[in-house]
Amino acid sequence: MNYIIGCGGVGSFLAPALCMLVGKENVTLVDGDKLEAKNLNRQLFTESEIGQNKAEALARKYDCRFIDQWYSESLMPHEQTDWIIAAVDNNTARRAVLATVDRFMCGAILAANEVHSSEAYVYLPQWQNTRIDPRIMYPEIVSDYSNDPAAAGIGCTGEAQVANRQLVTANFMAAGLAAHMYVIWAIQLPKMGVEVVEYLPHKLVQNLTKNETYKTGKI
Repeated sequence: MNYIIGCGGVGSFLAPALCMLVGKENVTLVDGDKLEAKNLNRQLFTESEIGQNKAEALARKYDCRFIDQWYSESLMPHEQTDWIIAAVDNNTARRAVLATVDRFMCGAILAANEVHSSEAYVYLPQWQNTRIDPRIMYPEIVSDYSNDPAAAGIGCTGEAQVANRQLVTANFMAAGLAAHMYVIWAIQLPKMGVEVVEYLPHKLVQNLTKNETYKTGKI
């Protein structure tokens, strides 16, 4: 199964692409947030969906599965073949996804964006505590407990979004980078073999002036 955690700015663009890539029956959307009118200028929803749970609204549109709850490490079990795509705006959810990967030995892609820039990076359990563990690359994932939607009653519609306005193009690009990483790691890698892993990108970044690719290298 493939899970999109967070169905706002990035997740709403990623959902239709992932459903086309792997089949709607293989996609589950997870989000506890409800759509607000102010989301409509950068999230793939319509006015008629205001007030609805975002995961449910997208699942109805693309005929896939959904869970209308905030993601946590204890929310559900996972299989080793699962991929979790974290399209979230808070480090609490990112920590939960990474801990879940370590526990169930599955794979994750984390997508993020600022006002103009976007990035996506991969995490596999064998990378724990290495230089390409996201918790090593971004230490704030471990230490930052702000903007937790489950604890504070806010989602991507809350304080984080107000403080960091995002263009729809950045959301769209982050979704595209995440989808591209999924194609590389979940679809193509099994056909190529693990010997090519060091030549594959573990992180992709796009900003106003350039694209950056970070190869995995030898771990």
